[in-house]
Amino acid sequence: MAPLKIDLLFAPGCSAKEPTEELVGSILQRLKLSAEIRVVVVDDGNQAVALRFPGSPTVRVNGRDIEPEGEHAFHYGLG
Repeated sequence: MAPLKIDLLFAPGCSAKEPTEELVGSILQRLKLSAEIRVVVVDDGNQAVALRFPGSPTVRVNGRDIEPEGEHAFHYGLG
């Protein structure tokens, strides 16, 4: 099986950052999985568009948003 790649994307100061990181770590540990985790703080609108960032937090596993609506978002940005 290919290694998991998990992207955690957050707006600056997102209050869900720490709980999201802890939850992802807990799930991986419980399932005995390893993953490459990348944490990205999306600092501006241009970066948000480039990353197709629909809102904070965004969690993607192997490039796919875990929220079904996130895959079909039309508006990207920080607010």
